[in-house]
Amino acid sequence: MQSPLATAEPARAPRVGIDLAFGKPGAAPVVSDEWRVAGWRLRFARLGANQSLAFSAESAARTYVKVITGSLVEPSAQPFPPAREVRSTLCSREAIRAGGEGAWVALFVETAAVAANVRAMSDLTFAGPHAAQLAWQSFAERFRGITPYFDGADAHIARGFHLLDEAGAHVAYVMFWTAGKGVDLSTHDHGNAPSAAVPTFAEVHWVLNNGTGAGGMYTTSAPGAKDRERVAMARGTEHGAFFRTRADGTPQLRANGAVDYPWHGWQAGSDGGPGQAYDFVCAFEINPDFVRL
Repeated sequence: MQSPLATAEPARAPRVGIDLAFGKPGAAPVVSDEWRVAGWRLRFARLGANQSLAFSAESAARTYVKVITGSLVEPSAQPFPPAREVRSTLCSREAIRAGGEGAWVALFVETAAVAANVRAMSDLTFAGPHAAQLAWQSFAERFRGITPYFDGADAHIARGFHLLDEAGAHVAYVMFWTAGKGVDLSTHDHGNAPSAAVPTFAEVHWVLNNGTGAGGMYTTSAPGAKDRERVAMARGTEHGAFFRTRADGTPQLRANGAVDYPWHGWQAGSDGGPGQAYDFVCAFEINPDFVRL
């Protein structure tokens, strides 16, 4: 039986990007259309309890599986590694199987067209349904009028995908950004009060390219502080929670409703060589109502 497709359409206000509406899985998982960027192929899927999803033998050895919610039992995987740890998401089998609560996953396939490094933003054009909604803009453009921090920074951000369930609940926002050599994407704590346009989230990053090999997440005691602990992330890896959690494994919230984070950020590396080399990262901003560590 063919899997039903998740429907894709431009996001409704106040969201930007693409809405992906996933119904409940029936006899087969619900699988989205495919998008392509820089040789990568990307799909999303929702699996029911104990349901399996097979890959083609050709792509199985280079398919990466990012669990967004729920869990997998084959291979064993949860949405987050242990706190602040880094792990590979490479799936070396031809099928996955969800646990008893089902799973939402992102499937990244690394084809032979993926280059060894990302040297130019022109190499990162998205293709697929409503791909015009995934246009890039610089961080400076995106945050103009909010902060001058990113002025002159060679860093870019693209609109992404809103994953919605059958009731229209917002499960996750999946978006992309780049950081050129030496770029610090700011020390922040996501502490602003949530709004309809910018809801709070539990965040995890998945890396498509690490330009210098040294880029990664960091924590620090305060903006501008000299102490900084950075965790480098290679292609195909994700990190554990940087947000604080309650005893039951759910995200801890601030009094204003925002998920409680320490000061953190992403710092790109520098290699001293000529030309540019971008960190290319996918951010999963997951609704805390769907998160349990």
